[in-house]
Amino acid sequence: MNGAKHRFALGLTCFFLIGITVVYPFLLYTPNAFVTRWREWYIETAMGTMTHQWLATWFIPENIINEVMTKRYLMNQKQEGIVSNWDGAWEEKEEDTAETPKDKFYAMFSELDENEFERFLADNPEYLENGYDEINIDLIGEPSQTHYDTGLKTKQGDTVLAVNAAHGILIVEQTGEDTLGMEYAGKVALCKKPENIYVGTSEGLGDYGSFVSDMVRDYDAILGINASGFADFDGNGTGGTVYGFLKSQGEKYQDAVGNGWKIIGFDNEDHLQVGAFNDTSSLRDAVEFHPALIINGENLVAGTGLNEQQPRTAIGQAKDGTVIMMVVDGRQMHSFGISIERCGEIMEQYGAYQASMLDGGSSSVMVYRGREITSPTTLSQNEEGRYLPDAFLVK
Repeated sequence: MNGAKHRFALGLTCFFLIGITVVYPFLLYTPNAFVTRWREWYIETAMGTMTHQWLATWFIPENIINEVMTKRYLMNQKQEGIVSNWDGAWEEKEEDTAETPKDKFYAMFSELDENEFERFLADNPEYLENGYDEINIDLIGEPSQTHYDTGLKTKQGDTVLAVNAAHGILIVEQTGEDTLGMEYAGKVALCKKPENIYVGTSEGLGDYGSFVSDMVRDYDAILGINASGFADFDGNGTGGTVYGFLKSQGEKYQDAVGNGWKIIGFDNEDHLQVGAFNDTSSLRDAVEFHPALIINGENLVAGTGLNEQQPRTAIGQAKDGTVIMMVVDGRQMHSFGISIERCGEIMEQYGAYQASMLDGGSSSVMVYRGREITSPTTLSQNEEGRYLPDAFLVK
């Protein structure tokens, strides 16, 4: 019996030594494309956290970490000093000149194919009982369900999940494969009335946070996504201490931290502004995060080669005023996550002229009509995500 235990222990020791002398160096230094992508993903993920960088620094040589993180440094350098400028870019809304409710509907939701949508209405006449300006379609299933069969697609090729004409909201499914060949799934909400978008804060701001669903309810909003990051001491933050600039409905709660972070919010003319602004008096609702995705029509994250796939939240605005809110699930079986570079591509597909990342990870969540329609990461302690200091809400 003792001999068997000895042989087992010897086998484990040999296995460990083989791992140290063969497998470990292979994973660190091989130029194999597949291994390289996963190695870079691991380093980017660990170094992108506030409290878990040791997952990389304990096991991986500094020169390898620096080589990977140089990509992020170069991305940040490209964004230095750049700010939004809407001069001459703002376009007149076509629905303002449309003559009939039907024309106004298709001008507002220009992402819809009119012929396809008319066929859908012919098959489902109940949605048109109160006219085009009262169309209210909600076909959203469980967040972890990645395939829907509504028969409706946007011109960009995404499945239509909800159309709310009264509130000017179109929600689509967003799925695909990112750089690692892993699937992702999330939602994109296209909000046609930027004047109805603002920053709501948690009830206990400064002391404790709230779920986004709670803020949606407290502000009587119809839709909401998470916004700011927050102080998260040793992973035990209450979500009440916001990190960075915060202004809600004209009231400023906190100054900017700067250091490459961007102020992201709406001015008094309902334009989404992104940048490091010295004068924030014209902003009515804003938070601070990074990096910017698109500034003045230029995609600042294209070609970065960053592989880090995570749960993500982003916000952007097209030239016609459409606000693009995106939340992608991550760290789950149905959705591995999405890279920053892919976030920029999706924003481009929907015409974003300005766009930026918001807080991600286990904070990422979208709430529509009182329920979570995305799935916060399984690392969260609650199905509703984390307690957060604020959210972008739609009245």
